[in-house]
Amino acid sequence: MTVGGRARGDDAQFGALIGKFPAKNCVKVTETLLDLYETTKLPAEDFDSFVARTGTERLKEILEPLRQVPTFEKDPSFYEDFGHEHERFAVRKGIKGECAGSTVAETIPTIEAAREWLAQAEALIYHKEYDHAVRAAYEAAAAAARVPLYERLVDPFTADEALWEFENLFVLSGQTQGAWEGISSKFATLKEDGLEDVRQTSVCRDSAETKPNEPRRQTEVCRTPNEKAVQAILDEARSFVSYCAHGAFAEAGAAA
Repeated sequence: MTVGGRARGDDAQFGALIGKFPAKNCVKVTETLLDLYETTKLPAEDFDSFVARTGTERLKEILEPLRQVPTFEKDPSFYEDFGHEHERFAVRKGIKGECAGSTVAETIPTIEAAREWLAQAEALIYHKEYDHAVRAAYEAAAAAARVPLYERLVDPFTADEALWEFENLFVLSGQTQGAWEGISSKFATLKEDGLEDVRQTSVCRDSAETKPNEPRRQTEVCRTPNEKAVQAILDEARSFVSYCAHGAFAEAGAAA
């Protein structure tokens, strides 16, 4: 959710991100913001000015309780669709419909797929293909996250979405008991911390008339993860895959 955005001719501004909230809480989030605006605004102060004066950090603090996802045991209704009296549908595991154009069989996520990504990442590190190794390790973690998510009938489109949904459904609800908090951004942080400058030299041809086709060297500096950082990312991915494969956790996800 973002607030404070506007498009007024030359006075345009992107909204400030104040958090990601469960859809079930969208009404409460809106009501909380409007109530706060009504009770604390200055005379003739519009909402954008109120947001700028209050500050995003204060808004985040006020809305923080609404980011939490209760466990199924604590609030089963949180996991129910809002529904409608005339709505009739059922979710069938293993089937994709509507958006696919026709119903098709769905590939069931497995821990074995995640382990294959881990093996690929290890091979890439051996060949010093560090950027590709980082991506393979990330895909391994996402593939592992898809396993418990599938038990909740959640089928993310991308690796990013898989880790985001894992954090939303399992971490924020307390099911992981504090483990893997911030998993959706942890790999990016590890990669950023391990970046280093690398000089790359390329050879090109000078087309000047004085020295036609004479080769010259051009040096560029790029940032790439070092071997230590990539190994740390792989170790993190391996730990996460092992966690998702743990029997007790898988059973808890299925039960919820």
